[in-house]
Amino acid sequence: RAGGVAVGRDSSSQYPAEVLSLPTVGSAYTISTESVAGLDPDLVLIEALTQSGLVDPLEQLGITVIAVRAASLDDILQSLTLVAEIIDTEDTADEAISDIEDRIDAAGENAPEGKSILIFIADAKNNVYAAKPASYPGLVAALIGLENLAADLPDAGGMFAGYAPFSAEQATQIDPDVVLTITPAPAPAPRLSAVLSQMNGFKDMAAVKAGHVVELDPVLFLQAQGPRIADAVESLIDIINNAG
Repeated sequence: RAGGVAVGRDSSSQYPAEVLSLPTVGSAYTISTESVAGLDPDLVLIEALTQSGLVDPLEQLGITVIAVRAASLDDILQSLTLVAEIIDTEDTADEAISDIEDRIDAAGENAPEGKSILIFIADAKNNVYAAKPASYPGLVAALIGLENLAADLPDAGGMFAGYAPFSAEQATQIDPDVVLTITPAPAPAPRLSAVLSQMNGFKDMAAVKAGHVVELDPVLFLQAQGPRIADAVESLIDIINNAG
């Protein structure tokens, strides 16, 4: 029937609140195909880049898979249209697309001009990476015209595709107006924004010394890649405009 019924999710899919009651089938990066099959879905939606390895094993189990992308705003809007055609909710999708476009256009009128940024994330070994425009947080920054100083750095590839390894030496040479950080690990793990002021090289950055370091919401800027992009755009504009 039109709209269908969601029967499961990965643990990172937490919006809207109604989905929290659904059973989980693993994290976004460690999906259990057996758990998916146990829910007997008619259709599974996956993210085309990070979850592409699920296509073959799920199809071998007789499960129909649709891959969607969020590497650009066009990707997100086209994915909404595709899914709507499949589950017969075109009118709802059209309204959602218009809302996203209108909100991003309206937010752009308040976008800061001439601001440069770096967006940092760290792995479990405290290696730091800078988000490039090809990453989702980099996409959000590009939509509001921020100058991403990591744009020309070599890509890390693998799990960190769209991000560049960033060293203490680079931190002493690259000088953004604002440093943004993302800490995937939940509290009480220390926030990367607080740790930077103790790290060699990073603690000497002008933005860090001036306190122009802001922690981004990991859900909005890392986990919720898709229709909530308008929320991320509005949030980032407020952050940059208030970061000094």
